[in-house]
Amino acid sequence: MSVTWRRVPAGVERRTVSRALLGELLPGATFASRCPRCGGDHGRVHVGGTDATVSVSYAEGWAVVVTAPGWRRVGLDAVPASASGFDHVLPGGDARSWARVEAVLKVDGRGLAVDPLRVRFADSVVPGAEWTASIDDGATLVGWDVAGPSGVILAVAADPGAAHPR
Repeated sequence: MSVTWRRVPAGVERRTVSRALLGELLPGATFASRCPRCGGDHGRVHVGGTDATVSVSYAEGWAVVVTAPGWRRVGLDAVPASASGFDHVLPGGDARSWARVEAVLKVDGRGLAVDPLRVRFADSVVPGAEWTASIDDGATLVGWDVAGPSGVILAVAADPGAAHPR
């Protein structure tokens, strides 16, 4: 698994920057997004030409990507460290807890169609993971708080049952 980021220059679409990063990390792969609800060119990024999955997030002028060769599902979220106001959706929530929730919901695939309060966290008992999460006591997902650009909090989640690391 590899996490990297790049500043989005003024006047450049953030998707252009994230796709360039993905292309550097997975040369020869193709990337496409198609929203299952509206058919628009946004949403989960699908990878072709290689056995990998990816996730993309944006915060504070940064494009952040995670690539996970051999894994089927991974989620990444980036949140400004100074962000606030999560209490109305996640009681007691801060930027770190929100990044974790969003990463989990990206792995799940339903995103914010799932009430964030349905996500439950625990310390990890899975080797190599920092924390675990589940939605309504469903499948256990694993997660990591990872380093990112200054002022941005990153969280990555994955489904260990769908992982096939090389």
